[in-house]
Amino acid sequence: MQPLHKFVLNNDYIQGEEQMKRALSVLLSIVPLTTIAATIPDGKTEKPFVIDGEVICLKEIQKQIPPYLKSFEEESGVKYKYNVKSGLSYKDTVGLRLQINRVDSGLDMRVADLDYYWLQERGSLCQPTYMVVDRSQ
Repeated sequence: MQPLHKFVLNNDYIQGEEQMKRALSVLLSIVPLTTIAATIPDGKTEKPFVIDGEVICLKEIQKQIPPYLKSFEEESGVKYKYNVKSGLSYKDTVGLRLQINRVDSGLDMRVADLDYYWLQERGSLCQPTYMVVDRSQ
């Protein structure tokens, strides 16, 4: 078995890489970037899914999301409150639209809006399919 660096130095590999770069640059100049961008779901607003006074999946979301939000914060001990705005449906998914507020140190300040979707399949409940976080103020 030959070492990997011999393959990288192979002239055919370098030519193939250059051809790939040229093909991608031509493709990107022809195809608009909006076509390549990932689809952001725009779900239909519905009532949140509630059983026995408890919003379905809210507890799971509250456990999953803080690490993402805290990566933006510079302080420790940050706490969040999740306000359910509505339920959502998009294609074969359902979800929740939430407003997330920072509530530590006497604050009640909007930090982000979150659209959180999961599949309507057995075993997929509350497992994120799409998450759209808007941190703009």
